[in-house]
Amino acid sequence: MLTISFSNDIKTKKFIAGLFGNKTDKENYVIGSKGDRVIDSDGQEILINDLGLIKKGSEIYVRDNIISMVSFYRNFINK
Repeated sequence: MLTISFSNDIKTKKFIAGLFGNKTDKENYVIGSKGDRVIDSDGQEILINDLGLIKKGSEIYVRDNIISMVSFYRNFINK
């Protein structure tokens, strides 16, 4: 399995989000390519500060906390 790590600073997170065609609004929420706020794997709008990872393909956004990451692993990786 390929593992990619990146710096946890805002500039890097914005760069990574941009690779997926996303931007941030004036409140620092992640904005998708259709202009709406991105929803994370827990069903909530996500701030760029809270971005932990993005699953390629279906573009599932996961917060940078242990609960969200364990939930993501259980629901999407460990099946």
